[in-house]
Amino acid sequence: MKKILLVAGVAMALAGCGEKGDFEKAINAKISKSKVCYALQDNDRVFNKGFPVRVNRGYRSAGYNENDEILKGLSEQGLFDVSQESNSFSNVDVLEVTDKGQEVEFWDRKDGVCIGHRAVAEIKEWTEADASGMKIVRVSYTWRLAGVPSWVDKSAFAGVRGMTEPAEGLILL
Repeated sequence: MKKILLVAGVAMALAGCGEKGDFEKAINAKISKSKVCYALQDNDRVFNKGFPVRVNRGYRSAGYNENDEILKGLSEQGLFDVSQESNSFSNVDVLEVTDKGQEVEFWDRKDGVCIGHRAVAEIKEWTEADASGMKIVRVSYTWRLAGVPSWVDKSAFAGVRGMTEPAEGLILL
């Protein structure tokens, strides 16, 4: 009897590993498609006209802002000087490449500054439900940045979620 329970327990554990792996593949297929980038409306303009570039900050709510964290990382690494200008209508970030930044090819003509893409670090838990005859799975997971370029100093970009510590994620499959 104990052997049967042991075999059944191992089989269930292995089946769970398969599902976990399937969830990881499905989530990575969705979240790793888009890169984590700071981009301008027309990135090509930077190549044609050069820096400095003035970028309208627009309305910023309190809390985490990925673009701000990427700019902060570029500044802390010494690749960009970022300053602010204000007039009666808007706030503007002034971006200027430093001498150190001139030596590093970090600006992509198409995507701007990309520092990696999201990838699953761990599947935490999942719940299954039936909705109108369809099986829906709610998966809780953590992710990290993967494919981080060699020029990135991770400590300078520590404020970007997923760079130094896993970040929480939730998805419906």
